[in-house]
Amino acid sequence: MRINIESDERIVASLPKVWQNEVGFRGFFSKSREGLLTLTNKKIVFVPQFFFATSKERERYYGEDKVKVTQIKGYSETQLDEDITKNEKSLLIPLKSVVSVESVTLRKVNFLRIKFTTENKTKTYDFGITKSVTNYPIRQPLLFYSVDWTEWINLIKTFL
Repeated sequence: MRINIESDERIVASLPKVWQNEVGFRGFFSKSREGLLTLTNKKIVFVPQFFFATSKERERYYGEDKVKVTQIKGYSETQLDEDITKNEKSLLIPLKSVVSVESVTLRKVNFLRIKFTTENKTKTYDFGITKSVTNYPIRQPLLFYSVDWTEWINLIKTFL
């Protein structure tokens, strides 16, 4: 039985090794998180967790400087629901609350920016793919790839 996602909800696309940054004043006080970005037919879900991907797998997900619309092999809706339950810092964005989805260029790097409303407040998050990460004192991104998010943006807009 699913708790966090509905029984008729299906994974449309998923992307591992994505970093989430909160934009604005609150983002100054929170650290970036690495995790899985998943689009279902009803929600955008970000689950903070480390996911190992080989260089061939990385090429499949975001090769040729484009973020591709694919799914992680063997990753089901049941596993997504379990991962959301395990991590209380998971981000669930209902598609009906999304205000805008766009690609934003900051410091010569393209990020996926999602704005949505929750509890009468507008929140904004940026998502990016890293080139390099530091592990000490905490795991944080150093450099980001400048990738084209057009396919994901168009896919999300078809569900809005």
